[in-house]
Amino acid sequence: MDESPAHGLSLADLASLVEAGGQGTPSRAGDEVLMIQHADELVRRSRERLQELVSIARTHDVSWQEIGDTLGVSRQAAFKRFGSRNEGEMMTASVTDLSDRTSEVFAHLDAGDYEAVRAHMTYACSRALSRRKLMGVWEQVRSESGRLDACVDATTQTPDGSTALGKLANRHLSTGAIVQVTLQHEAGEWIGRVAYNGTGKITGILIAAPGSRDLPF
Repeated sequence: MDESPAHGLSLADLASLVEAGGQGTPSRAGDEVLMIQHADELVRRSRERLQELVSIARTHDVSWQEIGDTLGVSRQAAFKRFGSRNEGEMMTASVTDLSDRTSEVFAHLDAGDYEAVRAHMTYACSRALSRRKLMGVWEQVRSESGRLDACVDATTQTPDGSTALGKLANRHLSTGAIVQVTLQHEAGEWIGRVAYNGTGKITGILIAAPGSRDLPF
C-alpha cells in the first residue's frame, strides 16, 4: 500500500500547507486534490492525537470535568466523545492476546508490510518509527540472519519491567504492557520487544541481539 503524500509530514507542516493553500489559487493542475489530501490527513491525525492526549490525561487522573472545561463542553459530553470510545478500544484490546499481536507485528515486518504494523501504532510511535527507519532495521536483521521462521518464548511484563505475566494474564493491561519474544531466523536469533499502551496501541518496537542489556524498555 502506498503512503499518503502527507504521511511523512508533521502536524505543524500539514497545518502550514493547508493554511497556505487556502490563501491563494492553486498554481498547477492537481494542486486542489493535493490540498484536499493534506487537509484530510490533518483532520484525521489531529483527531487521533487529541484522543491520545485525552487518554494520557485520564491515566494521570485528570477528571472528565477538567477535560470538559478545557474543551468548552460538559463533563458528560467529554465522556461521551472520548470515554465511550476508550471503553470500546479497551474492550477490544482486552480480548486481544498481546503475545499473538506481537508475533503478528514481526511477521508483518518480515513480509514487508509496514502499513499493517503502523495501523496498531500511536501517532507518536509512527512518527518515530517511520517506514524507512523500521524497515531499514529489519533489512539489516534479515541480511545477517535470513528470513523469520518463528516467534517463540513470549513473555509479558508490566511497563516498569518488574512483573512477568503468565498467558492467562497476557491480555490488555490498563497501564500497558511490554511483550518480548525470541525471533528465530534461518541463521540466528534475535530479541523482539513491543511496548503497548493501555488501549493496546504500540508505543515502541525494539530488536536486539540475545543477551543485550540496558535496553530502552
